Amino acid sequence: MTIKFKEINVGLGQLMLDPNNYRLDEGQATKTYTNQEVINAQDEIETKLVKENISDLKSSILNNGFLEVDKIVVKVLQNLDDEIPKYLVIEGNRRTSAFKSLISENYESGTQQFKTDFPKELQNKYKSINVILVQGTEEEINNYSQRLMGIRHVSGPKKWGGYQSAKLINDMWATFNIGKHLKYEKIGSFLGIRPKEVKLRHEAYLALLQMKKNPNYSSQASSSLYTLFHEMVSSNKYFKYTWLGWSDEKLEFTANKPLERVYKGILPDDEKKKEINNPAKLRHLAKIVAIKEVREQIESGTCLNDVDYDFDASKRVSKIKSFITFVVKQELEDLPESELNLYRTLSLKLSELISGEDK
Repeated sequence: MTIKFKEINVGLGQLMLDPNNYRLDEGQATKTYTNQEVINAQDEIETKLVKENISDLKSSILNNGFLEVDKIVVKVLQNLDDEIPKYLVIEGNRRTSAFKSLISENYESGTQQFKTDFPKELQNKYKSINVILVQGTEEEINNYSQRLMGIRHVSGPKKWGGYQSAKLINDMWATFNIGKHLKYEKIGSFLGIRPKEVKLRHEAYLALLQMKKNPNYSSQASSSLYTLFHEMVSSNKYFKYTWLGWSDEKLEFTANKPLERVYKGILPDDEKKKEINNPAKLRHLAKIVAIKEVREQIESGTCLNDVDYDFDASKRVSKIKSFITFVVKQELEDLPESELNLYRTLSLKLSELISGEDK
């Protein structure tokens, strides 16, 4: 069966919000719902979506009407006992929930009438909304849905946060039966982003999922940590591959003790303070952990801010080397012999000093 599209008019009550909406994902595993469970979960889903800052959408609908230029996309929920068909929203969950919320706020159940100041246009519109119905096999609709999400929310005008786009990439990853690199290229071509970035987002998602599977940290593995995990897989090779033991074959970190040390750093302590609370601090850790003296302190539990090491020493050495290079490149023949000897002596002493520090 080839996927088909059809414009239909439905009532707002026929539109069912998607319980697996990417915006609602907080790091939990995707759950398979029966069609009846989808219907039973509507109040809970709407409450969650209302918390996703839809006040701007509600205000826009109230002032401008429920515009259908950007149509809601749906699929039919099959095998229901209801005589009136129900449709699962594939694209447009925030707009649908915003409209539902407005209707709830302005409809008085006692009198079964709308408030007098609620626009007549919206009173009529909720009874008949023009939507796009997608028809095809479950696999075809699922593939279409993933590509639509990518176009609109990864590289398109209504971008998701990093975690949501990474989860979509992981879902798409499972649909291709080809090699890893080809998967990244294929997904990148669908989403309009470079294969390298697809790879990093996928690895970051899997690294967060790895924390979620760790019984000691699973309850704290929130999607809000995604940016830190993206930094972990994006950092220098020593940090990612040597210290944390990232495996390109297993797609996970294998050095458990250093990994748990990072977990402790990105999670709040007993005083609800975080040692590593932003990507910049994680980037700093990734840079300095290559230094043996620093690494030993970090691994023993020393806080990042309490590490005892002269980080400015390397900067001083770099400046001295730059000065020596400058002296070597200068044409000093025209200088008086006394000044020339001073430059040469200073350059020699500095070279000896650097050699001693390098050892």
